[in-house]
Amino acid sequence: MNRNTIKVRVSTVLASICCSAMTLSLGACAVKKPPFTAAAVRSALPPATNIPENWTSAGTSAGPVETGWLKSFNDPPMEVIVAEALKNNLDLQAAATRIAVAANIVTEVRSQMLPIIGISGTSSATGLYSEPGGFLGEKRTSVKNTSKLIGVVSWELDIWGKSRSETAAARQGLAATQADYQYARMSLAVATAKVWYLATYLRLQQKSAEKNLKITQQQLDIALAQFKVGKTEQQEVDLAQAQIAQIQAQLAQFTGSYLQVVRGLEVLLGRYPAAELKTAAALAALPPPVPAGLPAQLLERRPDVMAAEYAFNAAFHMVQATEAARLPNITLTGAGGYTTNAILQDLRYKPWLWTAAADVLAPIYTGGYLQAQVRIADQNQKAALALFGQTVLQAFDDVEVTVTNERYLKDEQKAAVDALNSTEDALGLARVKYKIGQTDLSPVLQLENLVSSTQMATIFLQQQLIANRINLYLALGGAF
Repeated sequence: MNRNTIKVRVSTVLASICCSAMTLSLGACAVKKPPFTAAAVRSALPPATNIPENWTSAGTSAGPVETGWLKSFNDPPMEVIVAEALKNNLDLQAAATRIAVAANIVTEVRSQMLPIIGISGTSSATGLYSEPGGFLGEKRTSVKNTSKLIGVVSWELDIWGKSRSETAAARQGLAATQADYQYARMSLAVATAKVWYLATYLRLQQKSAEKNLKITQQQLDIALAQFKVGKTEQQEVDLAQAQIAQIQAQLAQFTGSYLQVVRGLEVLLGRYPAAELKTAAALAALPPPVPAGLPAQLLERRPDVMAAEYAFNAAFHMVQATEAARLPNITLTGAGGYTTNAILQDLRYKPWLWTAAADVLAPIYTGGYLQAQVRIADQNQKAALALFGQTVLQAFDDVEVTVTNERYLKDEQKAAVDALNSTEDALGLARVKYKIGQTDLSPVLQLENLVSSTQMATIFLQQQLIANRINLYLALGGAF
């Protein structure tokens, strides 16, 4: 038999092993699929918990949820700031690396279903001399080589679906990581926009306090002048001085808070917190009301809910993997190659060889290890299902609360605007009386302070409405 014939036979044997493995794999147990979203939600929530078809908050539109909410504020500087945060934020960059790790875990686990192919080789030489014990000065008569080059194939058959279940779990883990990253991006955009408008609000508070300080200083000057001529009492002077001290304290508080918020925003942007960021001079207008879709649609739109479901699916597959680990393992191995040694060289025979084997390992006693693995996986699945249910309820609560908050904040804002209009009318009338000499400047200054305070109350409600609306965008899972 020539060498080429032997090579063909070795290749045929290895090919037969691979075909046998593929045939057994095709007839292997199918991997179970996790329950659909609706069924998983029913299993996660208590039996008495019903999800309504529509939102319970009054005035909620069931239209499709809009995307691109950043542009709805018509605030290009805010959009630039958010884009910078998404690009440079270090926490987000760390979250992105977890996607690459999860993807490599999928590759790592999936490789267990594929055959392992390797080469094993050895080589050595032995010199023979004419007399025993001769080494130096003796004539060497021959050299015998010993060598071996063997190709090896090993394939653990996934008959019970262990590796396929682990691969499915890893893929669901990757999907969960990707969804978590998407929600992290959304949360960062929301946090950046909210801090941007909070800084703007504090800047307006700071300017309002500076204005009030000037007005109160005028009131103090008038009180001192009147006190000198006996037209007022010391109490009026003390009261004006106390108001100045109070406003100065407020101004210091607003200034400190503004710098702290600006530094926090700079950290979100990946900048050094030097409080050098220039904020807007006014708050943006609240965008028109947004449709909220339906509660059931939220489950397929919010990344954090989807991530929780993927995590449950991964735990579901790991239960199957641990159960399959208790069943016998079947591994096919094959090898083929060339070998020679001193005896074979003397016989002038250089054989090619092949081997084929099937190994079966059936666990009988493992000290409870495999049973414990099944129980651990089962409890992990129950925990993942409970967390999924809690995430679903929290998502519903986020929408219901923010929709309700907007309705009542708008009512408060309307009342504040009405109060502002009334105080502005009173201020206008007081100025007219002052011009025609019916009153002095004190009532005008008092009303100016009141108008300024009422304006800040309306600006505060505007900032609260903006923050709540941004929270609503996040709660609805709308892309930015």
